[in-house]
Amino acid sequence: GETANANAPALMPFTTFVPAATGVVTIGIFTGIVLIVRWGLSAQRRVRRTQSIASHPLKFLAPRNRGESVFLYEEQLKLPMVSMVMPVKWAAIKSRSPKENWKSQLVSMYSGSIEAIFAVESEDDGAVQVVKELQEELAHLEGVTIKVAVAGPATTCSQKIANILAALRAVSPESRYIFCMDANCKLHPGTVHLLMNELENDASVFVATGYPFDMPPENASIWAWTMAQFRYNCLSEFLSNRSTFVWGGAMVLRRADVEQNMYGLLDWWRKGGYSDDMQVQACAQDAGRMIATPLSAIFPNELKKDVTFDYCWGFLRRQNWVLFTYSSWKNWARHMTLLFLYAVPNASWLPAFLLSLASLAEAPLRPARLTEPAVAIHLAACVGFLITFHAAIAVQRRNLEAIANMCNHLSPEAQRLSLAQFTPFCLGSSLLMQSALAPAVTIANLLNTSMEWGNIRYKCRWGRVVEVQHPHSSPVRVSQSLT
Repeated sequence: GETANANAPALMPFTTFVPAATGVVTIGIFTGIVLIVRWGLSAQRRVRRTQSIASHPLKFLAPRNRGESVFLYEEQLKLPMVSMVMPVKWAAIKSRSPKENWKSQLVSMYSGSIEAIFAVESEDDGAVQVVKELQEELAHLEGVTIKVAVAGPATTCSQKIANILAALRAVSPESRYIFCMDANCKLHPGTVHLLMNELENDASVFVATGYPFDMPPENASIWAWTMAQFRYNCLSEFLSNRSTFVWGGAMVLRRADVEQNMYGLLDWWRKGGYSDDMQVQACAQDAGRMIATPLSAIFPNELKKDVTFDYCWGFLRRQNWVLFTYSSWKNWARHMTLLFLYAVPNASWLPAFLLSLASLAEAPLRPARLTEPAVAIHLAACVGFLITFHAAIAVQRRNLEAIANMCNHLSPEAQRLSLAQFTPFCLGSSLLMQSALAPAVTIANLLNTSMEWGNIRYKCRWGRVVEVQHPHSSPVRVSQSLT
């Protein structure tokens, strides 16, 4: 035994028993505890919401805090017209079934009139043909109008915002609400009424929004799971019916607010805007307005199976890059706080996991040091982290099960969602992979002021887009395009 102990340093030329390692593991523990609490609260509240939905056969169609009177004929006649604004770039869609998602958005059980405006950069976009197919397949629907708006190449903002602005120009004057959404969003039958109702009944609400429930299919790549894991972390912010986050894939605004350029929203979009939803969020927060996030506004979205590392890396970089765009110093401060939380505590999972395993493997090789208080504390922290990590995976799955069950009740006639492929290994490995990539994408964005999305390159300075370059063309400066 003494010989083995004497040889230990030769076998282990380094040691994990250092204060810095204890600090990393401790950060991992606190990060895990915070997420366990948030995921646990989310699961608890969505279980209660599901029980409420199940209490009445038609409750899945009723907005929050509304009773059976909402189904009365005279109430249905009062429902306002809603314009669905759908900025589309076919090559950039990450959903496995965008056409089915669009059908769910159009074949709604909302009794008011709906117009859907698909906005594309050019008529050559692959989405145009799919939209024409939808027009033919859904021609029998009363109260539903489908249009196509062509924006042309963006020169003063992102292409998505340019598409939104083109669609807004085609909105019917009879419409009361603008529902911006994308192809990664499968609506429930009562979603339109749900989000519109939040704006109808609370004047302090500036925007109503939801969030996607990304579901990798069976045998999906680790990179599909990593993308989904990013979404699951963000889902922890949607714990109540009011929050501070807006998702551009499903956000409802009053048409009057948009057309009157309230809080300068249209100006911020047109003049160097990159992220449509982050700008809406900034306008709401800077003006002290509320952001409605009803618990039922969670939308299933099946991801593609064969997601590659490059695709995942691009997705994470784009999600991170929006935090480098801003419209005010208060907005900048909020984004930098989010950036720190993403790049530091969130990034602690993988190093804490590896340090914990290495330290526990090293312990038998250095028995003489186990009596040292610092080493004992370090090993206790390592054990605590591994327990926290496994508990976090279990609570996360419970939360995802609660979300899936709620979605099944909100869309009772749709194919039931199954989480059979959501194994502890898939969730755990993707959580660690997402953690490993978090500081990498942050550093990459710090070193690079440009971003490519949909084959278009944007250059950003002081929070705004200053240059747009389309394929096979020279860069266009935003300042020149605005003059």
